[in-house]
Amino acid sequence: MRYIKSSTPAGRSGAWSVEKFFVKPTGVPDHRPASFRSPAGIYTRLKKGNEVFMTDLYDEWWTQRIAIEQARQRGGNVLITGLGLALVVTSILEPPENRVSQVIVIEKSVDVIELVAPRLQNHYSERFVVINADAYKWKPPAGQRFSVAWHDIWPNPHEPGVMTQATRLEQHYMPYCDWQGNWIREYRASESAGKIAGMA
Repeated sequence: MRYIKSSTPAGRSGAWSVEKFFVKPTGVPDHRPASFRSPAGIYTRLKKGNEVFMTDLYDEWWTQRIAIEQARQRGGNVLITGLGLALVVTSILEPPENRVSQVIVIEKSVDVIELVAPRLQNHYSERFVVINADAYKWKPPAGQRFSVAWHDIWPNPHEPGVMTQATRLEQHYMPYCDWQGNWIREYRASESAGKIAGMA
């Protein structure tokens, strides 16, 4: 499993935009854990107005790797709520000979779908499906089940009430999946582990 940057092109649709940005070398030691460091280079971010919803910096990929691992191990059909920059989708579906049959993404914003989905649809064909719906309300058709469900619809892992929202999503999808998780919990756990390691 390897880190893959987003290949989503820059663009704008409605209030949403995809931008490229450059991380400059600082010239000073970075004492953060390796999982929270991104080498100097060009990266991508998804914004709504002035608010950054997602980037393809290394920590965003690292804190979602459990979903990638579970999907690759279990195979079958995978559900993701929140399209973002499709970091998880791309990592799950590469390489093409893996055991994942299909990734279905629930995305509320038509603008995000317009910006991010076309490249994925062209590349992965029927292995990638995006559904324009509210993740808190959508339910799969009768009889459909997922090996993995992963939830990542929040821009800020420390926003008040966000863990309650994440738990609500997991409860909503509990009858339809074998395993599920969310980015909020994994980001906070990785962050806490880094802080503890930094104190050692």
